[in-house]
Amino acid sequence: MKKFFQKVGIVAASGLIFGALAGVTFFGVKTGAEHVAETVSERVLGTTKGEKESTSDSKSQASKVQIGGTQDIDIMVNEESQIYNIADLAEAVMPSIVSITSTTIYQNPYAYFYGGSAERTITGCGSGVIIGEDDERLLIVTNNHVVEGTESLTVGFCDETDAQATIVGTDAGNDLAVVSVKKADLSKDTLNTLILAELGDSETTRVGEPVVAIGNALGYGQSVTVGYVSALDKTVTINNSAIKMIQTDAAINEGNSGGALFNLKGQLIGINSAKANNYNNNVEGMGYAIPVSDAIPVVQSIIDGTQSNIAVGSAYMGIQGRDLSAYDAASFNMPEGVYLLAVVEGAPADQAGLQSGDVIIAVDGKDISSMTEIKSILASKEPGDTITVTYSRSDARGKYEAGETTVTLGNYVE
Repeated sequence: MKKFFQKVGIVAASGLIFGALAGVTFFGVKTGAEHVAETVSERVLGTTKGEKESTSDSKSQASKVQIGGTQDIDIMVNEESQIYNIADLAEAVMPSIVSITSTTIYQNPYAYFYGGSAERTITGCGSGVIIGEDDERLLIVTNNHVVEGTESLTVGFCDETDAQATIVGTDAGNDLAVVSVKKADLSKDTLNTLILAELGDSETTRVGEPVVAIGNALGYGQSVTVGYVSALDKTVTINNSAIKMIQTDAAINEGNSGGALFNLKGQLIGINSAKANNYNNNVEGMGYAIPVSDAIPVVQSIIDGTQSNIAVGSAYMGIQGRDLSAYDAASFNMPEGVYLLAVVEGAPADQAGLQSGDVIIAVDGKDISSMTEIKSILASKEPGDTITVTYSRSDARGKYEAGETTVTLGNYVE
């Protein structure tokens, strides 16, 4: 795992100068593009041509993949006050941070009353970090919950340009995902601006260490917050998966998900994922990030194609769903559960009569609130086993009625 990390030296000269800073949910989609011309500057994505061949031994199907970059940008320190210049750090690493805008389509049961569209488009916001590249693609790490169940993704870069992105793969259990953007869809000027995030070592991160969080807070554009590592190895449950995280008091809010947590060397040490909350909404100064040393092996397996949300030979329903939170359910007057975005034609769920737009509310008598719960149930089953699925379906007037069906699980094959 350490092979992904590139160390920098500290040079003493009239004070402290920190060197070598860098800018920081089921179906995989393969992408391709024309190879970018060799005239692109060596600064593109933060590496020299010589470094590209030796940084990573990992390979994509198209070309060698590089993970992580290195930049020679100094962050000056006030020798008297020992206050780090966060503005310099933010400026140096910002080209590795992106915004992610997602589009999800819900069936609108009330459209029949007004003669409108039966579909309602919902947009969401999140963040991402440019973590790697190959000849054809930029590879961006984000949270699974940012991209799960989306119809389309748009990535916005530091120069205020944007491009369509596709999902390379996801790992819901670790709340991680990788999306890609074709280099051919970006101008040479944009490519010259972007850098790869330099990877730090979260295993050496200490409580009390200063950190900087950057992300697309509230969808208003990139913002910078500063704080400290307040705790390590804190267990946070996301979609019923327990994940060990870095706790920080640097503000992390909606839209920051998938963004970067940097140390003061400008090295990526965490992927921002969650903000602590409770029923009274009075928790302050407790945000969480997935440690980069845990995240990178997962990211690498997604890129290499060695990771899959569904193992070959495992029990299979054939659905694509999105968690329907209590807030979403109340907003759309729908039951809580898992909203079916799609049902694979001919798959066991289709044969059992489930349809897109249905909401799965229970499996084998157990209430369901997330896709993770459904996956957990399927993981305990074998192909050929049967499960009882309780669902809700809206009628022509938008009223939801409960139904029940028996699904005979299939055998997943690629």
